[in-house]
Amino acid sequence: MRSVVCGRLAFSLAAFFVTVDVRAQDAVGSTQVYDRAYFERYDTVTAEDMVRRVPGTSSILDALSAHNNQQRGFGSSGDQILLNGKRFAGKNQILAALKRIQSANVLRIELIRGNNADANVQSEGLMINVVLEEGVSTGSGSWQAAFRFNDDDVYDGDGLISYSDSVGALDYIVSVRRDAWNRGYPYWRELTKTERYFYPNGVIRELRNDRARYIQNQYTLTADLTYNFENGNILRLNGSMEPREANSDSDIAITRYDTSGAPVLNATEIKRGHQGWQNQWEVGGDYEALFGTTRFNVLFIHSYERDPNDEYRNFISGNTVTELNRNIRVPTNIESIVRPTIAFPLAAGQTLELGGEVARNVLHQQLRPFFDRNGDLKVEEIAIPTGNARVQEIRGEAFANHTWQITPDLSLNSSIIVEMSRISNNFPGSVKHTYVYPKPRADLRYDLTKSDQLRFKIDRKVGQLDFGLFVPQFDLVDNEIDEGNPGIRPERQWEFETGYQRTLADDQGLIEARAFYNQIEDHIGYILFRVEPDGTRVSAQGNIGKAKHYGAEVKASVRMAAIGLPDVTLDARYLRQRAQGTDAFLGRKHRIGETQAADNVWDHELQLGFRHDVTAWGFNYGVNYREFGGERLFSDIRVYRWSSAGPRLDAFAEKTLTGSLTLRVEGYGLMPQRTREFQRRVVYANDVIAGTISRTENYVTEWDRMFMISLRGTF
Repeated sequence: MRSVVCGRLAFSLAAFFVTVDVRAQDAVGSTQVYDRAYFERYDTVTAEDMVRRVPGTSSILDALSAHNNQQRGFGSSGDQILLNGKRFAGKNQILAALKRIQSANVLRIELIRGNNADANVQSEGLMINVVLEEGVSTGSGSWQAAFRFNDDDVYDGDGLISYSDSVGALDYIVSVRRDAWNRGYPYWRELTKTERYFYPNGVIRELRNDRARYIQNQYTLTADLTYNFENGNILRLNGSMEPREANSDSDIAITRYDTSGAPVLNATEIKRGHQGWQNQWEVGGDYEALFGTTRFNVLFIHSYERDPNDEYRNFISGNTVTELNRNIRVPTNIESIVRPTIAFPLAAGQTLELGGEVARNVLHQQLRPFFDRNGDLKVEEIAIPTGNARVQEIRGEAFANHTWQITPDLSLNSSIIVEMSRISNNFPGSVKHTYVYPKPRADLRYDLTKSDQLRFKIDRKVGQLDFGLFVPQFDLVDNEIDEGNPGIRPERQWEFETGYQRTLADDQGLIEARAFYNQIEDHIGYILFRVEPDGTRVSAQGNIGKAKHYGAEVKASVRMAAIGLPDVTLDARYLRQRAQGTDAFLGRKHRIGETQAADNVWDHELQLGFRHDVTAWGFNYGVNYREFGGERLFSDIRVYRWSSAGPRLDAFAEKTLTGSLTLRVEGYGLMPQRTREFQRRVVYANDVIAGTISRTENYVTEWDRMFMISLRGTF
């Protein structure tokens, strides 16, 4: 009931905002400009602070903070954040870059809703362009020191220091950062999980109370360089290193019951994991040269990540300790991309861009699983043919991108991309796979007024393969080796989308709405991989067939000047969606929980945000609420799992103390009963095809509440 009420509230807010009078904006075409004067009343320290003051941008930044999507190549999906009109020459690093750029070095921020002639920055939605002032830095820096703790008396400290300067034609920013929390959301250091297993007749079989802790030590060192040549050419370079070490502990109190419900065993299970120092670094950059009206650009990146892991699980009953299993895993991921383009005017109002992209992706994994196979209560190493696996993809594509300003109010961006990829591995008896995919795209935008825009898009996309699905993995919980499948093909989909955007008068905000339908081919999920001689069915990730993902979304970001509160901003987002595919084992249609294009497909998502800038006091505060509706289904040959999540509530308050010194307090997971996640599983004795149920399981996970007190300043 709460979900329905909140959904109606979101749509009611949007309907109210649409009735606000709209007049022509001070904008250039489909670009709205926020210069330095706009931010003078705010006490901003970084570029991120400035972007968050612009209506309609908070949801974009929050999406970047929540997760890192795997993109094929540099990608161009969704809302984009640009620096000086260009993509940041790195993957999933733009939010970190905004945190280390001082607001004093930002000339203006632009919201772009029209088509852009640069194929590297084509977006499926709003684009944010952060324009930096060149050669004005005389040596200045910013810093943050934070104290973080949870509601279970676990605490730690971290921080950030950044420095920028100019030496002749060279501008640079260097920074060092330490993270005490894991990245992604929900942030957590501790969680509790209650698991209940039941016999097929519904009598409780096992009760498991789990308390888990995750502690990490992570540093990030970055450097961003920009060199401005006298002839107007520009070279940008950036690099980062992220050494990280982490430990995870899980202590599970177990009570087992007989078929009558009487307890028969009390024991403890411990699970320990150690992630050794991760070697992760990335170097990227781009070079831009102008030859009259022709622009040449080269964008490149090379990244390396080695992530050693060692984990084990023991069972303790009385004074007896039995090692259940152990897993030693060392994956190494390497990615290299080069993307040259050349753009030139084709005719009045038309630009043609030609280019290509060459990429190499490599996964090298060493896997050594240990468990008791012969029943002697001792674990032994299990030799598997693909324990030392190597998977490589060499991909090349050529593209032509045409941007046409048909009339002052109508623009069309169309492109054709032809991609060819070859995937190989070192598996015994495996063969190379070569794929060729054409990928056309058309994006039509029509400005009804300077404030209203309609958008229509058709796009053919190819998903980025996760090489972790190619290689075997050891599941410590279910004590089994999950097969890898070297024959997986990437998901492909046709995307159809229509959208509407309205800019409210006098910088009062944005209203956006869209509807989408995605037709997916070669959807990836668990399939029947093979049948052993004894009749045992074995599953692995593979291509199931067709699927579809469709829905509608409305977003509003509005200042409350109409009711006398010009420094109060309300944000609302409501997404209604569904994804449907085919059960690979039973052959029936069912809902699916994720696709390569969408990590989490909930029935609905609701976000409500409130922010109040009390500029006279140098104070601002706000809250953010997020709700997920429905259940996501994940199916395997022996396990069917449904998951759902409770609502989340975060809040912050910030006060400028003196000069540039700012005190900030944040809280995450502030719901009365903590942030929760729910799961229910059905485990089959042999497999779902045979249909005999071994047990059912219910899970409730509670994340700890996290808090931060920080000081920020400049020097």
